[in-house]
Amino acid sequence: MQWQASSRSFSSESGKRALGGPVSLKSLALTFATGGAVLYYFNHARERKLVEQTQSAKQVGVGAAAIGGPFELVDQDSKKFTDADLRGEFALIYFGFTHCPDICPEELEKISGAIDAVEKSTSVQIKPVFISIDPERDVVKEVKAYVKKFHPRMIGLTGTPEQCQAAARRYRVYYSKTTDSATDYLVDHSIISYLLDPEGKFLTFYGKNMEAEQIATSMAEEIKAYQARTASS
Repeated sequence: MQWQASSRSFSSESGKRALGGPVSLKSLALTFATGGAVLYYFNHARERKLVEQTQSAKQVGVGAAAIGGPFELVDQDSKKFTDADLRGEFALIYFGFTHCPDICPEELEKISGAIDAVEKSTSVQIKPVFISIDPERDVVKEVKAYVKKFHPRMIGLTGTPEQCQAAARRYRVYYSKTTDSATDYLVDHSIISYLLDPEGKFLTFYGKNMEAEQIATSMAEEIKAYQARTASS
């Protein structure tokens, strides 16, 4: 069962605790409904918190300290990739996993379309970046084949579980496996894309509720504002 609020999917922990006895359809439905409502609230609360952090950071000029920061992963060509490699261009980062059946592909297609639109209207190149939150399955080969489906310049990043977790924490990304199976599982995660400036500093984020056109408009505005700030400094 999938919940498309701000997380990939949902598998109730209370459903796991019920393994000791029979579960009726009615009780199972109630379990999922309750769990889904909790997850829906949780993820929307996270997005609201990000909004507050973003607004506060912009007011005091410390956006980079609030969201983002150092990380070390490997790209789809097995080369080391760090936060320093994001600098020099605007970047749009999305955290997801290659076995995601629908939400991740939809979001990656959406942000790829938004990037193409902005590049056409502003002549400014934006670096699309996919970071795996499922490194156990998302090995380099898998990531390389996956990112090719969405944008010719998309960078795919993976690493050890510890490296991916550290990168996710830098961007306040929540994720959790939905089952105990070693190979057959989905991953609950925040559905958020992060826009960074050419200095690698966080500018703003986009949730699942935003359409490609809205994202493109916002990115164009952020680019214009950044160019104005740097021109006057």
